[in-house]
Amino acid sequence: MPESVRQDLPATEQIAFRISADQFLVIRKAAELVGWTVDDFVLSTVLDRAERDLYEHAAAQQTPAAPADPDPSGPFVALLTALT
Repeated sequence: MPESVRQDLPATEQIAFRISADQFLVIRKAAELVGWTVDDFVLSTVLDRAERDLYEHAAAQQTPAAPADPDPSGPFVALLTALT
């Protein structure tokens, strides 16, 4: 599982939702392709999407009227700030 979000933290929360048998089959087959459990695959996929959306939102919040920031880490720093 990618280390984009700290995996050494204890799991204290749970998410549950219902899906169809066909949806589960697709997810299970994709997880098997990369050698992961369904839980690891779903968690990784959701975290990847959440991080991307947070990054894009942080980047969009930068004022467009300001001159371009020569430091490309600006949106990344904003993302880290949003996660803390």
